[in-house]
Amino acid sequence: MVEEQQVPLQTVSGDVVEKSSSSILKTIWKRLHEHSGIWYMLTGNILFACCTFSLKLIPADMFDIMIVRFAVQSIVFGAYAAFYKHYKVFDTNGQPIASALNILMSSGTNLTYLAAFYFLPLSDLNTIKYTYIVWSAILAVIFLKDRFKIVNGISLTLTIAGLVLATKPHFFIKTLSHIFDQPTGNTSLTTIATTTIMNSAAKTSPYYYLGVILAFMSSFTKAVQMIARKQLVKTKQPYSVMNFQFTAFALIISLLYSLIRRFWIPESYPWKWMCTAGVAIGCVQLVTNTFYAKALKRENVQLISIIGAVDILYGCVLQYIFFRLTKSWMFYVGASLIVLSAIILSIHSHLSNKKARKEVIINDENLKTNV
Repeated sequence: MVEEQQVPLQTVSGDVVEKSSSSILKTIWKRLHEHSGIWYMLTGNILFACCTFSLKLIPADMFDIMIVRFAVQSIVFGAYAAFYKHYKVFDTNGQPIASALNILMSSGTNLTYLAAFYFLPLSDLNTIKYTYIVWSAILAVIFLKDRFKIVNGISLTLTIAGLVLATKPHFFIKTLSHIFDQPTGNTSLTTIATTTIMNSAAKTSPYYYLGVILAFMSSFTKAVQMIARKQLVKTKQPYSVMNFQFTAFALIISLLYSLIRRFWIPESYPWKWMCTAGVAIGCVQLVTNTFYAKALKRENVQLISIIGAVDILYGCVLQYIFFRLTKSWMFYVGASLIVLSAIILSIHSHLSNKKARKEVIINDENLKTNV
C-alpha cells in the first residue's frame, strides 16, 4: 500500500490566512483607489491650510512672502503652458470679458483672503469663505439665467443665519439672556454659561469686523471667479493658462502693494524668509493645485465642494495646537448651518445633472430608434 502523505494542519491554515489577508488588502486598496479623488482633495486641503496658517508663524509680512509664492507659480504655470503644451498664454479664447473676470476675481480671492487673515482666525476665515458655493448659485441665477428655486432660498437663508451666528455670537447670547432673564437662580446659571463668550466678545476689536468684510469679499470674488471659469471651460480654455494669467497678475499687485507700503513704512525686505518660506509655500501650493486637479478628474464636483468644508475643521485644530484658541459652541452652530446650506445645494446640483444626463441618453436612444 502507498502511504498517503499528510500535510500539517498548521501549514494549510497558514496558507489560508495568508491568502485571505492578501485578498482583504487588495480589496481595501481597490476601494481606496476607486475613491482616490477624495484622498487627493483631503490631502490638498491639509497642505493648503498648513501653508496658510504658517504665515501667522513667520516673522515677515504676508504679502512679501506672497511675492515669491506667486513668482514661483507663474513661472511654473507659464513654462508648462508655453513650452510643454505650446498654448498661447495670453489668448482669451474668444472670451475677453470672462478672461478678465477670471484674472481679476482669482487675484482678488487670494489677496483679500490673505488680507482678511491679518485680522481673523483661520477657522472664522474659512467659514466665511465657504459661503462662496451659495453666492455662486445666486450669481448663476442672475448672469447665467438659471432658475431661482426653493432650494436656493433655503440655502441662502441658512447661509445668512450661519454667518451671523459664526461672526457675532455674543449678540444672540446677550439677547437670549435678556429674554430668559428671571429673578431666580437661573440667571446665575445663564451668566456662568455665557461669561467666557461674553468676555471674549467684549474684547473683539473693530479690526475683526474689517476682517469679516474682507473674508466676505474673498467669498464673493471666488463665486464670480467660478462663473467666469465655467464660461472659459466651455470654450476649452486650459487650466494652466488660466492659472498663469491670474498668478502673474497677483504677482504684480503684490509687488505694487509692497512698494507702496514702504513709502509710508520704510523697511528692508525680509529676503531670508522670502527665499525660504516663499519658495517652500509656492512649491507646496503647486502640489496642492495638482491634487485639486486630480480630485476633480476622479470625483464629482459637488462631492469635492462638500469635502472643502474640512478647511474649517483644520483651522480650528491648527489654532488650538499653536495658540490654544478655542471657539464658542455658537460658532460651530453657525459653521454647521453654512456647511449644511452648501451640502443641500451640492446634492441638488448633482441630482439635477444626473437627471439631465438621463434625459440626453433617452433622447439619443429615441433618435436612433426613429432612424
